[in-house]
Amino acid sequence: MESPIDADKTVRELGERFVVADVTRAMRPADFLLDGFGHDAAFVDLPRHADDVLVINTDRSGINVAYKLGLAGPECIGDLGVSHAVSDVVVAGGVPRAVTVALLLPADSTIGFVRGVMKGAELAAERYGASIVGGDTKQNPKFAIVVTVVGTAPRNKRVRRWGAQPGDSLVVTGYLGSMLLGMMAFGNSLPVGDRARRVLESALVNQRPPFRLGRAVADAGLARAGIDISDGLPGAIHAICDASGVGALVDERRIPLHPELTDLVAASGLGPLQLSSAGGDWQFLYSVPPDRLAELNQVASSVGAVVGVIGTVVERGMLAVRTTDGVWRRLERLEHDSFADGSVGGGHFAKVQTSMSCVGERVDERACERLWTIGA
Repeated sequence: MESPIDADKTVRELGERFVVADVTRAMRPADFLLDGFGHDAAFVDLPRHADDVLVINTDRSGINVAYKLGLAGPECIGDLGVSHAVSDVVVAGGVPRAVTVALLLPADSTIGFVRGVMKGAELAAERYGASIVGGDTKQNPKFAIVVTVVGTAPRNKRVRRWGAQPGDSLVVTGYLGSMLLGMMAFGNSLPVGDRARRVLESALVNQRPPFRLGRAVADAGLARAGIDISDGLPGAIHAICDASGVGALVDERRIPLHPELTDLVAASGLGPLQLSSAGGDWQFLYSVPPDRLAELNQVASSVGAVVGVIGTVVERGMLAVRTTDGVWRRLERLEHDSFADGSVGGGHFAKVQTSMSCVGERVDERACERLWTIGA
């Protein structure tokens, strides 16, 4: 039951104890949360099988684009915060179980805003089959939400960043680039048709990982390696290759963009590689043995998802992309970096829109074509 206190009251006026009591009063404690909320630490009775391992991730998020553009209320902030942290657990093969949420709040934040953020966080946790069991609130000049997710995974079904082998197919889930296109369309008031608008609004408001597909891929043991693409496709490819000691060849024309956004892609002047470099689409990149691709497609179809092969894993020393003009170039590691981006005017998204720094000099075309043919 929501407190009768005016939603416009600030956390400075109400104080931390009231804020915590107000938030937890509205939440439903999970059955495995012993003794409820309100203790120094949560008592969690989290049963697991003998061969299960814990899968744990912590991520920090801020005010997201959808809220800034007025496309959704504060619930979308809490949703993104939990979804952000859940994404890494799911791509690793884990089942999310318990969630903690820490809110860093400016003193003039209203209790109505806090309630909305936490409501979105609670609903997101429930969507992934998890429950919020604890957290913290602290004053901070800038808003942030820090979420920790604890999950479980069978020891032999965990999906690591390393394990990719030459000959594997590089597979992307869903569509990429929609988040950046949405920022450009709504931020610059570009003309957008109704169908494209719905796609873009969903991409900005519902920044969620492909949960059902990720779980199905892990259960079936289809991927040798995996990573989420939250910080951009080039960075994700580099991360898997670096961890696995391999290289990769990618065809830019195979990077999946949403079919309803074709006109907007053309109007943006950006290619698939640039659009996918922005990140924020919360899809997954997998290294999959080619003899498992048919099964992967069946699994994706069974959960209403799409997957697409964008490249092939090769021996270490070759990391290249065939651009839309058919030229093979070195694939650079352009990705969202919370330390480096702060020193660049406009940050990561502006950098993606104004440069093609995700590609480098031309590479040996014959070698690339030979390796591509072998991999294909």
